[in-house]
Amino acid sequence: MTTESNDRGQKKSEQDEPEIKPPEPNLAGASGAATRAAEEEAEKGKGKDKDKSGGDGGDASTDEPEEKTLFGLLPKMQREQRRELLAYYEENARWNTDFVMMMALSTSLAALGLLNNSPPAVIGAMLVAPLMTPMLGAGFALIQGNVILFRDCFKAMFYGIGVSLVASLIMGLITPAHDPTPEIAARGNVNLLDLGVAWFSGMAAAYAGARPKLAATLAGVAIAAALVPPLSVVGIAAASGEWVLAGMAGILFLTNLVAIILGSAFVFKIIGVRGRKEEQRQPLWARRMAMLLILATIGLIVPLENRFQAQIDSGHLGPGTYTIPSKARAAVIKRLNTIEGVEFLTAQRDATAPESGAHVFLAAIGTVPPGLEDMVKADVQEIMGKDSPVRVIILQSAAGAPLEAADPEDREPSISARPRA
Repeated sequence: MTTESNDRGQKKSEQDEPEIKPPEPNLAGASGAATRAAEEEAEKGKGKDKDKSGGDGGDASTDEPEEKTLFGLLPKMQREQRRELLAYYEENARWNTDFVMMMALSTSLAALGLLNNSPPAVIGAMLVAPLMTPMLGAGFALIQGNVILFRDCFKAMFYGIGVSLVASLIMGLITPAHDPTPEIAARGNVNLLDLGVAWFSGMAAAYAGARPKLAATLAGVAIAAALVPPLSVVGIAAASGEWVLAGMAGILFLTNLVAIILGSAFVFKIIGVRGRKEEQRQPLWARRMAMLLILATIGLIVPLENRFQAQIDSGHLGPGTYTIPSKARAAVIKRLNTIEGVEFLTAQRDATAPESGAHVFLAAIGTVPPGLEDMVKADVQEIMGKDSPVRVIILQSAAGAPLEAADPEDREPSISARPRA
């Protein structure tokens, strides 16, 4: 009995004791650790590849402390912001079908607006033209040292300019003979102030592009820069043989191009765009290109300053008067070719509206044929309209003095003005 009780107690104690099992290997933990290690290595590899390709131009850390620049006034761009801006320029600053179409359409719109003297149409062309994007991308690539992006931007600008010139030349050839409108003449009135406008436009566009909340202001910057209208004037003026006007408009566009790239690069440098971390200096090609742009700017400053000073000395910075229609001018010259001793000097009007009338300046030696004023007036009114007021002014020269076709302001004091009604 006692033995049976002891056996039962022993069995019960054996059942109450917990079963001790050998520890199993933590395969899941080992697998998770290996996975995490692999992911970390992959992330490091991506960061290295991104830095080698010019990527975001920053260090490998994704959590950068908030930094300030320009005496603590401006926040520097974070790595993610630089990546987004790079991706934007890589996608939109390329030469493709969309870029070609928008350049052709914006140039055609600008050309028609210039020919029709329509500021709203010209402004609309400024807004839809895509040429500003590769210019800003070129400034971004210079600071980042991204040669691939710079080549893409340069190619887009080169072919875009070509498309614009061809489109404006065609528009100038298919339209009837015309005189330069005030909108066209304004693009040939380039001076040093235009360089300043382009510089600050590039700075404003770069800063607004780097700050997403300021994207709405880019439309105003595009209007201020006015890239397509000068190109359109080059083609229109070349089609009509106005080579001086075409050259001045070309200088205006070149001024805009150089100043916008440099201005945008300056701002990108300030707000924190940079190249690869291990590079202490920009690549050689970027330094050479920046120096070339700076030299081009200096080369433009001299003639622009001279022209600006000449405009100040003459008393106006814009066209104070406008020429009469070319057909009316040709009719007056044809009339005077049959009259000995009388030459055509110039003909001007204060505005382009027909009611503004015209002032025709002639120079004569000796006796003026009777009725000459009425004949010249009739010739001009036949072109400009019967109701258009025309005043003929004959400058009487001393006998034997040579006659030279020039503006009345440039005549010698020996010539006296004798107005004829």
